[in-house]
Amino acid sequence: MVVSLPSALHYLFIGTGRFALAIGIGIANDLSPVARYVIVFNMQKYGLQTAGSWFKPLKDVEGKLAGIVSNPPYVLSDNISGLQAEVGRHEPRLALDGGLNGMDVLLHLCNVAALMLKPAGFFIFEINGEKQCKCLAKYIENDIRGRFNSLDILSAFAGIQRFLTGFCQ
Repeated sequence: MVVSLPSALHYLFIGTGRFALAIGIGIANDLSPVARYVIVFNMQKYGLQTAGSWFKPLKDVEGKLAGIVSNPPYVLSDNISGLQAEVGRHEPRLALDGGLNGMDVLLHLCNVAALMLKPAGFFIFEINGEKQCKCLAKYIENDIRGRFNSLDILSAFAGIQRFLTGFCQ
C-alpha cells in the first residue's frame, strides 16, 4: 500500500477504531478489517489519506512522521471477559486484547515509533494504568536506548495514569 502525506507535518493515528481522532490527524491505520473499511470510507468522504493495517510497514513515511497517536489494544487477555458491558460486548476483541500481560501491541508500537518518527517527533500512547506505563517507559529506556527522550506519564481526568508520551531524538 502506498500512503502519500498531505503536508510538511505528518501525523499517524494507529488503532483508530471508529475514526474520530484520525479525521483531525489525516492518516490512520487499524488491525481490524471492519475498522479499515470504515476508515477508508470516511477518509474518502473527507478527502484524507489511505489507511492500512498498522503491522504492515509504511516505508514511504519511515523517519518522516511528526507524531504518532495510538489507543492500542492493552487489556490483558484474561481480563477481557470482566470488562464493563458497554466495552466488552460492543468492541471487537482485536481492539482490546493486548496479550497475556497487555503489552504485546504496546511494545511493537514503541519499535514502530522508533523507525517512523523524525527527530523531535512525538508519540502519545494510551495505556492501562500505572504498571503498564512504568513497564513501557522502562522498555523504552532499556531496549530502545537513546532513541527517545522526555518520557512522561500522564494521568486521565480520573487521576489514573493512562498515557505515555515521548520525543524522538
